[in-house]
Amino acid sequence: LLVPRNKRSFFIGPDIKPVMVVPDGTVIVFETADCFNGAVKSPNDCFSSYGECLKTMDVPCMNPVTGPIAIEGALPGDFLSVEILDIKLPDRGVTSYIPNLGMLSSPYQLCDDIAPDTRICKINNGYVYLPTSRGDIKIPVSPMIGTVCVAPKQEKIASFKFGAEHLGNVDCDAITQGNKLILPINTEGALLAMGDVHAVQGDGEISCVAVEIAADVTVKLKIIRRKEAHFENCPQINSDTFIGSIGCHFGNPISKNIKYAYYDLIQRLKNYYNFSIMDAYHLLSQVGKVKVCQILGDHQAAMVSIQRHFIE
Repeated sequence: LLVPRNKRSFFIGPDIKPVMVVPDGTVIVFETADCFNGAVKSPNDCFSSYGECLKTMDVPCMNPVTGPIAIEGALPGDFLSVEILDIKLPDRGVTSYIPNLGMLSSPYQLCDDIAPDTRICKINNGYVYLPTSRGDIKIPVSPMIGTVCVAPKQEKIASFKFGAEHLGNVDCDAITQGNKLILPINTEGALLAMGDVHAVQGDGEISCVAVEIAADVTVKLKIIRRKEAHFENCPQINSDTFIGSIGCHFGNPISKNIKYAYYDLIQRLKNYYNFSIMDAYHLLSQVGKVKVCQILGDHQAAMVSIQRHFIE
């Protein structure tokens, strides 16, 4: 099965009609657009502001997601496993600086911001080639899905936002091939969508733009019950080697979302791995790992994880 690239939206919510309905256990390919919706094609495509970017693209917002699709039998109270099987890359990506949008910009600064800048990056034989004044910098590809979301229970929201209820645009580089997301189902059918794939991204995505690409993402979907999900309060990203919780309560500083994720992981160790609260606290204090996802205004998310060999 395939969800084509032209079946995309800039919003997620319980009232958005699914583009297709698929059975539980489906393996499906999402054809995704890049975060600029394909509007950036050359280094001359620069934007003096975020608002100009949106106006030029003539779309409701940036960060389109392909879908949503409904999964037969998915009901509120269940959970959705999204196993990422493959991310197929194109031969080029885009990175761009948009004034006042990066972590080191501020709308309150008195001096002029640095000028807008767009760079087209070749992708070939497992490497991204980032153009610089010193020549191309060769960077190993490390593809990840910036936005994966189910519908929130009640509110229709822009696809560039995130939250613990639906996940969304957390830009976590662990959301990649070989790993598995566990998300809460809030509405009938779950209404899964995804987009905003990156060929490579540094921790924090400090300019607000990674190497943005369109991609073909293959995933396997499975409805699971709470006991099997081991779910507490945060979306999960797990692999054969680690379990992780994503702190993504929108509007919180990253320090608070790290606390949410650590608390969530402690509860998982207590409830599903036979640790006491204090055992889990001591253990995570020694071997817990923090991965910064975003540090952009109200977009501040982090993943906390522990290697499975410590707990299994």
